[in-house]
Amino acid sequence: MNENVVINAPGFTRKPGLTGKPVVLITGAGGFIGGWIAEALHLAKFGEIRAGISRWSSAARIARFPVEIVQCDIMDEASLDAALKGVDIVVHCARGKGNDNSVTTGGTRMLIERIKAAGVSKLVFTSSVAVYGDATGIVREDTPPVQPVTEYGQGKRDAEAICEQYADERLAISVIRPTLVYGPFSDLWTAPYLTRFASGKWHALGERGEGKCNLVYVGDVVRFVRFLIDNDVGSYAVFNANGPEVPTWNSYLERFNAALGYPPLKAPDRSLGVKVMMRRPVRMFGKYMLANHRELLLSAANRSPQLKSLMKKTEEDLRLKPSDDDMQRFAMDVTYSMDKAAKAGFVPQTSVDDGIAMTVDWARSSGLAA
Repeated sequence: MNENVVINAPGFTRKPGLTGKPVVLITGAGGFIGGWIAEALHLAKFGEIRAGISRWSSAARIARFPVEIVQCDIMDEASLDAALKGVDIVVHCARGKGNDNSVTTGGTRMLIERIKAAGVSKLVFTSSVAVYGDATGIVREDTPPVQPVTEYGQGKRDAEAICEQYADERLAISVIRPTLVYGPFSDLWTAPYLTRFASGKWHALGERGEGKCNLVYVGDVVRFVRFLIDNDVGSYAVFNANGPEVPTWNSYLERFNAALGYPPLKAPDRSLGVKVMMRRPVRMFGKYMLANHRELLLSAANRSPQLKSLMKKTEEDLRLKPSDDDMQRFAMDVTYSMDKAAKAGFVPQTSVDDGIAMTVDWARSSGLAA
């Protein structure tokens, strides 16, 4: 074999002139999925892992491991060039806060431009099934979006279009669209329910919770990313990333609650729909004030203990009760197909019961559950 070319995995060839293990940059490594990918690749001894973070304050979790941590602002050319030096593979997980799509789209474009300049050969981009909007039924990768599409989903869709535009024989780009990613460190589909169940205030959903719960354990997302790094799936490919089973929301939440050792959930609240509607203006007002008058709100709360106590109680009540978005999701009849992934050779491994068990172990060891 030519000493200047080392094959490390199927579908991946290192750049001529480099030897040793592949260098992998993960953008957004301070986040939930990015942090998991960085940790897993390091523990698997796959290459030299470079954890890219935008702020040093987000480095605490990944700093538990002896991986290289670099500041990587995907909106800054100089920062990207420094982070990409010597890199062979990029896993792109970084995005802006909230609904700030300037980072998701503009940052993705700048990242890919600097990737091409650096001679990186493979990029895996983590998108989301939010790109499908309100599509229902069996949703495959070619299913068109159904309006409304959230700002977050539109940002991911626009970023995917940028990926497709730049993919070619020199830079292979794979896009992964995870469903609801749960497991340790998940701040959407795990942590909030730990609090809700512990409070004893969360009720069973009854007929309102018979919608499909498309869960994928975070470890399966990591395995899929590794699969896409290791295998040649073409210059541009898009895949859904769902779990091996699709339970109802009732099934997931009741099994999760039971695994934590709590009593069965209370009977469904017959007035839940009315209560959700009544809380709607409170949620909208709170979001508006925090987005536009945060300093004024905090200043007023600091001057008035009564107001501060009321705000805290209201926030806690809203956090423990379903929102409009929750209710719509709990009733949604949608399944994101994994047929394309299976044809490529990837099948998720983690059952819901196994995923819940590992999540509960983490919650207890972290002091988040008794």
